[in-house]
Amino acid sequence: MVQPEQFDPLTYWTLWITVAAMGVGTIILYIKGRTLETQEGREHAVVSIFIPAIAATMYLTMALGFGVSRIELTTGQDQLVFWARYADWIVTTPLLLLDLALFVGADRETIATLLGLDVYMIITGFLGASSAEPVNRYLWWTVSTGAFVVILYVLVAKLPRFAAEYSDERARKFGTLRNLLAVVWFVYPLLWLVGTEGFAVIGLGFETVGFAVLDVTAKVVFGYALLAAVASTVPRRQETEASAGVTADD
Repeated sequence: MVQPEQFDPLTYWTLWITVAAMGVGTIILYIKGRTLETQEGREHAVVSIFIPAIAATMYLTMALGFGVSRIELTTGQDQLVFWARYADWIVTTPLLLLDLALFVGADRETIATLLGLDVYMIITGFLGASSAEPVNRYLWWTVSTGAFVVILYVLVAKLPRFAAEYSDERARKFGTLRNLLAVVWFVYPLLWLVGTEGFAVIGLGFETVGFAVLDVTAKVVFGYALLAAVASTVPRRQETEASAGVTADD
């Protein structure tokens, strides 16, 4: 545990502002979810609402200093480890992928693959952040980034096939949602690398701001965009039934 007074002002206030942003985001997604009347919509609403709610809780632990620990590197320098950030990610990032996979009606095997890769990515990322030996930190970063590349492959090569089975509209909206999430996630390992956990090109304050912006975008903005896409798209079950009806008529 670290005393919050030890944070620089930018880090301290960014953490508290993000707690508020995630809390407001949770309320916004709850209100949006209440407008969805289909079974598919309600499923997405439940998943999407929990994501910023969990993030708000973990950011609160960091703002209070509980979600942060201090380790000593082999170089003799002290290193802050925001372990609550990884506790957040190991729950919320699989939920984000689940949200996206459910939108296209992916099968269980594909969903399990995505979620397994994601958990592996976060665990190895945490091992990098908590390693005292700098070389090991970059080794684990490489392993974690490798898992991320495989996740991108599944998002780009496999999930579109499921979306295409329903309609061009759903496939198009999936592409927009996937691209938003992929671009945001692509920045995470780069920020880690230039931040205090990597080469320390930028200070803790700017690193915290960067992760906060990425987290709010991935959890609140993406969540709202997904619920809006669900609201304006014909439910998967109706599309399936319509296709079956056409086949029967033929």
